[in-house]
Amino acid sequence: MRLTKKSGYGLIALLELARIPPLTPLSAGAIAEKYALPSPFLEKILHQLKEAGLVTTRKGRCGGYTLAVDPETVSIRRVLQALGEPLDIVDCLGPVPECKLAEICPVRTAWEKLNQGVQALFDSLSLRDLLEG
Repeated sequence: MRLTKKSGYGLIALLELARIPPLTPLSAGAIAEKYALPSPFLEKILHQLKEAGLVTTRKGRCGGYTLAVDPETVSIRRVLQALGEPLDIVDCLGPVPECKLAEICPVRTAWEKLNQGVQALFDSLSLRDLLEG
């Protein structure tokens, strides 16, 4: 597993939306400017988050993005999945094992245990937890 800039930028955007009053739109440009992020890339990320039901949009002059869910109910796993990030710590644990040794690997059990711990952490941490530090 290697989390990409996409997941980092997506979490930053969601946290910014969670910090403002509900139903107050915030533009992708404002978020991008605050963190010096590439605005077109952030727009694509926010579109993916919208497709996943995590954010909503309001068009127009005072438009932008709003958080569509309670930050307490959104796990980090849900965000990463919405962005299409791989969640397994090694490729051999994914849906299609990419290793020829997957069936006989002597360390696979260790990887599975570590992977379960990481997945449990992704499930246990919410956007609210990240907001609170």
